[in-house]
Amino acid sequence: MVRLGSTTTEDVSRAAKYLSIGRALHRNSQELEAISETRYGNGLAIIAIHAAIAYTDALTIAYRGIKSQDGDHSRAADVLAHALGQDRAHAGHVAKLRGILQAKSDASYSGQYYTLDDGRRIVRETTEFVRWAEEMLARRPF
Repeated sequence: MVRLGSTTTEDVSRAAKYLSIGRALHRNSQELEAISETRYGNGLAIIAIHAAIAYTDALTIAYRGIKSQDGDHSRAADVLAHALGQDRAHAGHVAKLRGILQAKSDASYSGQYYTLDDGRRIVRETTEFVRWAEEMLARRPF
């Protein structure tokens, strides 16, 4: 059994708010990527990562009425797998989320310099995760 860490109970209707935030952040990351001419990719990566987190919250709330509150961001992937259940939690997309969440620690806290290419890679990975999340949310009206 996987330990979920700290979670909070949320009304399923709140999934729509997290979805709206996720969509806006994802759109912002794509727009910023399109106009970026700087070598500094941390900001680009962080916006994309927060989009993935908002989508994760939308999914876990829509499917199980919970969201991660844990200080260890990687726990959100465990909460997602738990909320979707074994039949729906696609291992590849959960693993992609884990990688995105690890990038959050690297881009935000480690002092690691992200190039523009690094930031663009995170945007691409987030976009793949977002496509899958949108499909999953379409199956679960809230």
